[in-house]
Amino acid sequence: MSYLRERRRAVGASLKRVVLAVLLLLPPALLASCGGGGGSSSGGGPAPQLPTTPPVALNFIEPPIVKSTSGVASLSLSAVLADGLIPSYVWATGSGFVAPTIEVNPGDQIQLKLFNNLPPAADRLAMGLPDETNVHFHGLTTSPNAPGDDSIDVVEPGGATTYNVLVSSDQPPGAYWYHAHPHGESAYQVGYGMSGAIVIDGIENEVPDVAGLRQQVLIVRQHFTTGVTSRQRSLAARYCGLNRLHGAQRAAFLATLASEPRPEAAAAPVPLTVNGIDSTSVTMGIMPGERQLFRVINASVGRYLDLSVGGENLELVSQDGVPLVDYSGSPASLTVPDIVVPPSGRAEFVVTGQSGAATLSTLAFDSGPVGDPDPAAVVATLINDHGTSSHWRVPFARPHRPRLHPSAYRDPLPPPSVSHTIEFQENSSQTVYMLNGQVYDPLAGPMIVSNSGTVEQWTLLNETDEVHDFHIHQIHFVATSVDGVPVPAAQQHWRDTYNLPPQTHNADGSTTPSSTTVLMDFRDPVIRGTFLFHCHIIDHEDAGMMAKIQVI
Repeated sequence: MSYLRERRRAVGASLKRVVLAVLLLLPPALLASCGGGGGSSSGGGPAPQLPTTPPVALNFIEPPIVKSTSGVASLSLSAVLADGLIPSYVWATGSGFVAPTIEVNPGDQIQLKLFNNLPPAADRLAMGLPDETNVHFHGLTTSPNAPGDDSIDVVEPGGATTYNVLVSSDQPPGAYWYHAHPHGESAYQVGYGMSGAIVIDGIENEVPDVAGLRQQVLIVRQHFTTGVTSRQRSLAARYCGLNRLHGAQRAAFLATLASEPRPEAAAAPVPLTVNGIDSTSVTMGIMPGERQLFRVINASVGRYLDLSVGGENLELVSQDGVPLVDYSGSPASLTVPDIVVPPSGRAEFVVTGQSGAATLSTLAFDSGPVGDPDPAAVVATLINDHGTSSHWRVPFARPHRPRLHPSAYRDPLPPPSVSHTIEFQENSSQTVYMLNGQVYDPLAGPMIVSNSGTVEQWTLLNETDEVHDFHIHQIHFVATSVDGVPVPAAQQHWRDTYNLPPQTHNADGSTTPSSTTVLMDFRDPVIRGTFLFHCHIIDHEDAGMMAKIQVI
């Protein structure tokens, strides 16, 4: 329980912990009774200044770890409404509202038992509170079919399900994550923190330069709190329950949404948290000249991160869970001044300790003329300190050894056999979002049917005045060009999220959509089945910017 005590000291007393204390005394069967604009920031802004009186004590705490034993990582989570409002994962071991990090090796299995103890919504049409839930294992190349990573089906209130997710023996080592994914309710649930990290061990076998480095897992959330009024939060509540509406009832609700004015912009950006702690108060220890591997997971609903550390260069070694070197022809690392991490993306990079305090910050990001603001913000303060075992996860250095089997990620991509165009669209009030003119319907069939064993070229057209964040389940892809300009060869590597720039307004009043070309890899036979692709600005996904794909 030392983790929980430290977390309580870091965050301070709150009503949430009072509810937690009660919940942890109840058996799972009784948990079901608990609870009851716009305008963008300009890009390239300066890094935020250090606090004038930064805290001295280190308070950076990684979540607890569920590590695989004999090839299996096993855990149980309950979805509950804390304070009658805040959806949360309760970990059955007693660490409360802290979703643990799942740490496994390639070839292992994740067994996750999920209990849905969210109270049923009294009025489906009123929306406003979630009641369905599920889990998506983001970034893993694994089966989309139950009991695997099936994020289309949901667990009803009072129900339970067990996910048996087989981690491929070829899964690249790196940072992944799991999170709630019920259509219409994802933004609400993820926005309040229903997510956790997944770490696939062995990155030092791919990138020997990081062997023996201290590895820090930072889960950055754009945390919806009861004291924050935001456009994203209001939209998240508006879409709750949409998954249950079908036919004429669904069409009527979407028509009502389309006729509504654009929701007001947030009075202030939703604050960031790091591992559940207000980012402005997070302090981490790193000694001058020490090199550490930071694993940053952007678990926010829609916040872009443009990461920088005190103006010093960073050594990027992996994005979206896959070491750069795993893509044929890519370097082992890139030396860069900053790293843009879209919502749901991950970045793993080496930070070198400076003499004195420094700031891990996000620079301002331009999300387009009508995008949500992404201003500069502090992510953590780095101070010269060794840290202690209660603050750090220090893995044993493993010897560098090659994999027993070649990775499909390392095999060069063959020429694409099929091309598709996907148009990202929204209505003028930004309340209804579409792909190729279609709003997602959970009862609809797949928009695209693809053949296993092939590579496809997709052209992604953004026909709106804000950025969108393309994501597809089960596979990774490689971006080759943006607006006709080839992506430099050194920057072509595997991704599962990618930023799509807004459209261009021409002098004659016309618009030109941005165009991003990607190579989609369907070669792994394990991914046969039906799964999803969508914008991972999650309120856009909830509002319809999602579709199914079937691989046969």
